[in-house]
Amino acid sequence: MAYTKMYEQQIIDMIWGATLLGGGGGGSMQNGLDLLAKYKEAHPGPVTVIICEAEDMNEGEYAAVTAGMGAPSAIQRTDFSAYATNAFVALQEMAAKMTPPKNLKYSLAVEMGGFNTFVPMLISLVNNIPLIDADGAGRAVPALNTLLLHVNGCDTSPLAMANGDNDKINIELNDPRNAELAEEIGRHICMAFDMMSGLAGWMLQKEEIKNKIVTNSVTKAKDIGGVFRECIAKGDVGNVLEALFERKIVEGKVICKGVVTGFETIQEEGFDRGEVFISDFKDPLTSWQIDFQNENLLLSKFVGGAKIPYMTVPDIICMYDLKTGAPLTNADISLNMEVALGVLAVDDKWWLNPSMFDVWRPLLARVGYTGENLPYRKL
Repeated sequence: MAYTKMYEQQIIDMIWGATLLGGGGGGSMQNGLDLLAKYKEAHPGPVTVIICEAEDMNEGEYAAVTAGMGAPSAIQRTDFSAYATNAFVALQEMAAKMTPPKNLKYSLAVEMGGFNTFVPMLISLVNNIPLIDADGAGRAVPALNTLLLHVNGCDTSPLAMANGDNDKINIELNDPRNAELAEEIGRHICMAFDMMSGLAGWMLQKEEIKNKIVTNSVTKAKDIGGVFRECIAKGDVGNVLEALFERKIVEGKVICKGVVTGFETIQEEGFDRGEVFISDFKDPLTSWQIDFQNENLLLSKFVGGAKIPYMTVPDIICMYDLKTGAPLTNADISLNMEVALGVLAVDDKWWLNPSMFDVWRPLLARVGYTGENLPYRKL
């Protein structure tokens, strides 16, 4: 079996890149870096994660996702390592008792994000198990039923949730693909756990990973972070997106470089909801609005006071700080911050299901958008 290794600097690069791919969510980059630092304090010595491609999984073995669930602004204040480990171990125990038992041997990222992509790496480090080079969305998403895992028909249940004290809940649904019910139950448990919980579930074998979700995404995030590091070292922080597109690491477009002129957010029902307004440096008559629910959902353009919807999820709306080079989640945004705003094409597997956009309609309706999908490739 062919494994590769990811070392500390590559892990840091991955955290940076996953934050950009998170599209405003997936947990703050700094939270991922802090979690890595806490792991290093408790485990002196080299930090190495074993990476496995889905193709190299053994028959009959399973990978499962582990993530944080809750409001990013609440998770930012917490050492999340115990939450994640407790949830994964609880799922392993459930899997071993199933008929027939499921051999849960690998860790898998539920989505891309500076925090949520490092959490399963932490599981791999603590438990000495491989991390699959894949994730369940290729971006970050605000709800379980908006995961590519759900869109392309993977089983959500069984799930395990736990907090830092190892209070834990096992969730088994009659319909294992009822992600909407899992989301509803999970949000209530999350609120009972003080707005944050570890979550483990979505047990997959290799063919499901290869055919239904995004593969090689951990490596892609690492490569993106490497470009951030190189551009910052060269004093070229303003052209990170351009470098990524030129090297064909991602497909996308620079929207503008500008300043955050307005930012509103509220914490509600376990989510951060709000709006970001950005004024273009080069064209003061043009400005942009992002509507988000944890993740960025809708990008709109203002021209002469008229608001024109420009692009919707699942394609990725992303930003980074022009002063520090740091990719940003919506929990990191502040008024008067100077940012680069870009859009990225989401993985092609999002378009396998012709009904995919239906999972996004209720979220977009909450921000006042009831139109059809506006994809990157039609810009």
